[in-house]
Amino acid sequence: MTFRVAGILAAATLCISSTVAAQDRACTRIDRSNLVRCALSASLVLEAEGQELEAARGRERSAGAVLPSNPVLSLSGARRTAGESNASNWYVTIEQELEVAGQRGVRRDAAAAAASAQNQRVVAARQDVAESAWRLFFEALASSEELRLATRLAQLSARVSEVAQARADQSVGSLVDADLAAAATVAAVIAQIDAERRLQQGRAGLSSLLGAEPSSSTIIIDGDLRPLEGVSEALAQYTVGSLSQRPELLAAQAEARAHERRAETYRRERIPNPILSVFAQNDGFNERVLGIGVAFPIPIPGNVGHTNVGEIAEAEALAGKARTDGEQIRRDIQLEIASARLDFEAAAKAVESFPEQQLARTEQSLEALAAEAEAGRLAVREATVSQQALIELLRSHVSRRKELCTASIALARALGLPLDGSF
Repeated sequence: MTFRVAGILAAATLCISSTVAAQDRACTRIDRSNLVRCALSASLVLEAEGQELEAARGRERSAGAVLPSNPVLSLSGARRTAGESNASNWYVTIEQELEVAGQRGVRRDAAAAAASAQNQRVVAARQDVAESAWRLFFEALASSEELRLATRLAQLSARVSEVAQARADQSVGSLVDADLAAAATVAAVIAQIDAERRLQQGRAGLSSLLGAEPSSSTIIIDGDLRPLEGVSEALAQYTVGSLSQRPELLAAQAEARAHERRAETYRRERIPNPILSVFAQNDGFNERVLGIGVAFPIPIPGNVGHTNVGEIAEAEALAGKARTDGEQIRRDIQLEIASARLDFEAAAKAVESFPEQQLARTEQSLEALAAEAEAGRLAVREATVSQQALIELLRSHVSRRKELCTASIALARALGLPLDGSF
């Protein structure tokens, strides 16, 4: 039996280890399908918000207790003597406080509203993590394309520079052209180094977000600079009523309700709770006594006694602040949507201004420039200037595509679309 249990435990451990290993392997190649899932599973911010939610649910369970306090059992004993007579006396009392003003109900409402507010913060945190993941993903893809263009320009510039130097050495070309080509080659190499640095920084940021070492090279990024789909349709269908479903607003509203219910709890706590008691005692000379009692706290007004005046004022002020914060969040979201819409539309128009046929011819012309210079059919200076102009066009295209991707993320986030990889 012991060996059977050990075998079951070993098999379960192996199964769990295999599952974890499979998840780790699944998050080493990042694409659109698993980007957000891997980012959410590795997010410490989201984990902390979830732990805060568990704490809020714990407070909600605590607020649901039926009795405001536990019963109090009192035991005491004494020895009574009178002349030659003596007796042993004992006393037993059980006391229980009771709430008569409905404090438990409003206390539960306050805890439930606080838990609801934290739940909405968890939803907002998921959106924030997903947004960061998409931004780093597109940044890495753009940096990869920029590195490809920078590497290509460095290679072509080196070929043109070799041709220019050879012509200058043979006295059939200008030394100025050779120096110009060499300077262009140096600039291209520096641009290549900068592009590689940006790519490594982007990969490090994405690796850190996914819970891996920033210097880790095991993560493979697979994708293209294509904006999130469905954003334009969502913008066309967006209404003012959709704004009320944003988790940030819902959290502020729930927080205001929580503070309002806390204020109501403090008000009801000013009503004295009776304390019922049942007692039994052996008093005098073995005289048995049974009885019941009731006690009421005496509220003293003013600053002499405790009447929850300060707590009520604080809770009401915090409720007002939460409502004010919610209104400010509403204004910020409206401005965010307007700004994101303008950026998205401008970026889309900019990308559309690059004809596909022109881009294809630019790629072909880049390769032909070096060949033309090597064959002597194109001046070195013209080849150098032309290469830079064509590469700059391709770089601009990559930059505009990245801006469109970033603008689609910002607009999707502003509209409250779920950034869970379903685009």
